[in-house]
Amino acid sequence: MPAYPARLVSLPPQPRAALPADLADVRRKLEQLAAAGQIPELIELVLGLLVQLRDKNTALSARLASALRELYGRKSQKVSTEQLMLLFAELGDEAPQGAAGSALSSEPGAEAPPQPEQGLVPQPPEPPKPLRGHRGRAPLPAHLPRETRVVPVPEAERKCPQCGADRKCIGHRTSEVLEFVPAQFRIIEEQREKLACPRCPEQGVTTADSEKVMDRGRPGPGLLASIIVEKFEDAMPLYRQAQQYARFGVSLSPSTLGEWSAFALDVLAPVAKRIQERVLGACYVRADDTGMRVLDRDHPAGVRRGHIWAFVGAELVTFVYAPDWQPKHPAALLQGFTGHLQGDGYAGYAAMLRGGDDGDDGERIVPEERRLGCGMHIRAKFEKAAKGGDARAAVALAYFKAIYRIEAACKAEALSAEARLARRQELSLPVVDELYQWIHELHLRLVPNTPLYVATQYAINHEAAWRRCFTDGRFEIDNGEVERQLRRVALGRKNYLFAGSDEGAKRLAVGYTIFGSCRMHGTNPLAWGTDVIGKLQAGWPRERLDELLPAAWARASLASPAAGDAGAS
Repeated sequence: MPAYPARLVSLPPQPRAALPADLADVRRKLEQLAAAGQIPELIELVLGLLVQLRDKNTALSARLASALRELYGRKSQKVSTEQLMLLFAELGDEAPQGAAGSALSSEPGAEAPPQPEQGLVPQPPEPPKPLRGHRGRAPLPAHLPRETRVVPVPEAERKCPQCGADRKCIGHRTSEVLEFVPAQFRIIEEQREKLACPRCPEQGVTTADSEKVMDRGRPGPGLLASIIVEKFEDAMPLYRQAQQYARFGVSLSPSTLGEWSAFALDVLAPVAKRIQERVLGACYVRADDTGMRVLDRDHPAGVRRGHIWAFVGAELVTFVYAPDWQPKHPAALLQGFTGHLQGDGYAGYAAMLRGGDDGDDGERIVPEERRLGCGMHIRAKFEKAAKGGDARAAVALAYFKAIYRIEAACKAEALSAEARLARRQELSLPVVDELYQWIHELHLRLVPNTPLYVATQYAINHEAAWRRCFTDGRFEIDNGEVERQLRRVALGRKNYLFAGSDEGAKRLAVGYTIFGSCRMHGTNPLAWGTDVIGKLQAGWPRERLDELLPAAWARASLASPAAGDAGAS
């Protein structure tokens, strides 16, 4: 055993402070090792304890920094090339040359550093840029109504100052003023004709049927559509709408608006149901969920957490409310689904069985080979690590930047599914391979529970599912469309705070379904709602609901402008 200075073995007596039981055991163990002269063992024990404390402190510091960023920082996942290059500068020689080149080359005109022959990241073509027009003001929309206002020269300036003759008009200097005409309420007095035979009074009176959309209420289809559009598209709670209507001199209580809103959503529910059938009948569906607070008198806190699920497919979106996060709720919806499902790392997907909770054969609704991962969720973990100060995460972000640049070029060129698949196989897959080679090598050297360790572990866990996205040109490489749809729910949730009941939450799902689908097709929601509410209440055939879906309705309104103008008048 090597000789150690006596001061390490013979410690001067120190007054002992009262210690917790676990630390007292550690002290006792250290004293025993010191008394036995086992100094190497003592050092290893102390270093082991320090490593544990360091790892725990690192993890707690990362959690605290993450919580502060969530509370006060930016929510965007975008990382600029300048930020990446600053992080690469911190890494120095540790940064893979291929990743650094990808980060630089994502900016037009940037010069990539020299790269070795091996490990080059294939560079995709530049996405075509939109042509720039004139630098002046953008023209006003051509479909807006116009009126001409002639401004005459004042009478005192109409005569020539030299000869006194009247000046002649030689033209006009034209300019445009964009004006806003406030919406207005109007009262439509419905006078239903009554007929009676003067010769046969015993035949009684025949009265025309009412054309009102609500038997015991006074709102017209335009007002009903306006209420729900402002709630779901503009995230305006009903009490604010009541305040807005009061400025027009119309007093409507929030409770009255709530009843009318519920009625309108119940009228539109068959359309939302048909949208759901179309979405779940697609061969490729994307899914995600978000929380929704629901009032519950039986809950100790008076409110509990429900969930709003979003499913995107067939160029439509459907929302479904579930009272909790159990997989049986999406499983009940997906019983007949046989396509590919894209989502995040929700563990409940693997627990969804056909036949309900007690499925006879235990067959998974979405087996592993039909599960697709999400590149946005993987990237978000590395973005979180980078914002936490770990420069090594910039390597992954640079690779993701190259991958998404390829996707942007494919969309800008409007490539077919076959052409996009070929582009991905040529350019994207080599980048994915290099990314995961770096992830697997780095993961073995990371401290557990740190943000970068969590990011690499998540990426490894979902590698197979994400790689599956690159096997078919119809698949997207992330779940971005669903995330964007759920932002509307999150925005509304910040304003109206909660749903009043499970039934109210189900109606919220109906509203987000119909207006989310309108948004996907650029359909005017007010015009659509006004027209469709009127048609459904007039007895529109249920077998012709497809004609009322946003895309079909928009095409029909172009052929017959009267329908499209219904909500604009």
